[in-house]
Amino acid sequence: MRMLFVLILSCGAALAGAGGGPAVYVIGNLEGISPGSEGMLVLENGKAVFRSGEVVTAIPYSDIRDAELGAKVMPPTDIPLYKVWQLHKRFLTERPMHQMITFEFTDKNGKDQTMTLELEESAAAETLTEVEIRQGKRTPPRRATNADGWWGDSLWKTPRNHNTVDPETLGKAPTK
Repeated sequence: MRMLFVLILSCGAALAGAGGGPAVYVIGNLEGISPGSEGMLVLENGKAVFRSGEVVTAIPYSDIRDAELGAKVMPPTDIPLYKVWQLHKRFLTERPMHQMITFEFTDKNGKDQTMTLELEESAAAETLTEVEIRQGKRTPPRRATNADGWWGDSLWKTPRNHNTVDPETLGKAPTK
């Protein structure tokens, strides 16, 4: 029962936050992290956290001076060429496109830092949007409510196609 609760809780936590995800540290001037290190970027309430091995880099949103998307790259496949029986996986399977995202920020000592991460293309765009929303540079998307009109009202509700059936006849079964 406890395992089921942990599983449900972790799935809910994974779906709750937008942006972030598995990332690869490409380049920057962070100490203790070498280029090519894999890790996880998590967007928390007050900060973005990149965890790679034992190194944890927390960046408060207020300290981020600039965040921008960079080049798109196709990640390499892990299948070596000498495995002839798996070459079809190397050439025929669709792989997701990756995109770089660069953060320029000041650390807790006031030193200028840069960090470029490689994420899946959709995750990079969501991360940039979420960081800008949390910085106050962008407003969150407005969700439709019941009081709002539906976009199809302008297409289907016209004077030509209004209801011409008498309301009294609706719901009455024919008599035998």
